[in-house]
Amino acid sequence: MSKFFAIVGKKVRFYRKAAKLSQEELGALLNIDQSYLGKIERGEINITLETIQKISEVLNIYPHQLFEVVEEKTNKEKSEILNKIDLLLVNLKIDELKTIYRIIKDILLFK
Repeated sequence: MSKFFAIVGKKVRFYRKAAKLSQEELGALLNIDQSYLGKIERGEINITLETIQKISEVLNIYPHQLFEVVEEKTNKEKSEILNKIDLLLVNLKIDELKTIYRIIKDILLFK
């Protein structure tokens, strides 16, 4: 098992759980068997770019988010928080995102 496969698998699991989907539910949405999805999440197999694309579309994430590598524990925690924020924002409309950006910017000015 490749370390990279394991990283991608953990990311798939993270985003699946964040979307509140079971392996069975995500497998059905991807039209793949639950056991195959389990192998992906455990990093046991090399998946195609097509599968990466399908996963990212169903989970409403960018494909590159499945490849992010975090080395240090503090960076890992920061990355997980940023990923959770990203999940909250990814489906918003541009006007909503602009409003949230202005709010965050104002908050950080008073930091």
